[in-house]
Amino acid sequence: MYKHLLKLSIVLVLIVVILGTYTRLSDAGLSCPDWPGCYGQLTVPSAPDGTKIEGYDRPLEVSKGYKEMVHRYAASILGLVILLLWWQAFKQKPIYRQSMPLPTFAVFFVILQGAFGMWTVTLLVHPGIVTLHLLGGFVTTSVLFWLFLNQKILARAPVRIDSSNKILLLVVLTVLIFQITLGGWTSTHYAALSCGEQFPACLGTYWPDMDLSKAFYWGPLGVDYEYGVLEGPARVGIQMMHRIGALTTAVLMLLFVYRFRHYAHLKSSLLVTGGLLALQVTLGILNVLLSLPMIIAVLHNVVALLLLLSVLNIIHKVFKNQTQTSSGCLS
Repeated sequence: MYKHLLKLSIVLVLIVVILGTYTRLSDAGLSCPDWPGCYGQLTVPSAPDGTKIEGYDRPLEVSKGYKEMVHRYAASILGLVILLLWWQAFKQKPIYRQSMPLPTFAVFFVILQGAFGMWTVTLLVHPGIVTLHLLGGFVTTSVLFWLFLNQKILARAPVRIDSSNKILLLVVLTVLIFQITLGGWTSTHYAALSCGEQFPACLGTYWPDMDLSKAFYWGPLGVDYEYGVLEGPARVGIQMMHRIGALTTAVLMLLFVYRFRHYAHLKSSLLVTGGLLALQVTLGILNVLLSLPMIIAVLHNVVALLLLLSVLNIIHKVFKNQTQTSSGCLS
């Protein structure tokens, strides 16, 4: 039951991340101006678009409302499954020596994610809150994926991995997380097309005028941030930092793949990581050149998550490469 719930939770969290990305990119984050319901109801009100609901300033947008509510319901189901996962881990603890910290962390973190979902609405899609909510989805997925990896019996690595390569692997993980954060910051500030439909140039030059002093400004609470509030130069600065971060991340990851190429037991994992990296770079460029088509924008977020999971998979193989028994693999 524990393994079945774990697999179900991973499928559900991927669905929730995709739905959250689609909701955000569809500008549907405020389509239900209250939380957890929608205009005081459990479902989207059955009224025409543009209807003014008593007690709410925002007119009803039915299609966007359904996007938001489907995301909320999926997230609620995920939270329930994670709670059941924790209960199964707790029940199996005496038998399988189940370690409880990660399942417990998953429960508390998914509750925190629910709070960030509420704050996303009540704080009017504040860029910092929305970015943290995005990262929270990635963290939740990573924790569940790590629990899944712990179910596998790992064979002892055939060769010793140098300490310098282990450090490089951790640096890659850190830089990748930072780049994902920059991507979320770019999206929440509506800065994805601030350079126009140009790549690698930006507004006709390779180093445009930027206002980096405001690019990472947190901003006050209580302001409506829908569609962004920053001026053009600040948004250009965000986009350029995201591009520089993407280049830095790609170079480091290519170096990492090159340095690890001699480890035969990691070959298939490296191929997956390299393929995802190439796909992610391609999607990022197409987002700009094709003016942010929805399918490519969503895939860009999803592949970023898969790229993170692929690196975590390699880290798990590198740092937990001792032989495990079935009684110890549920940690």
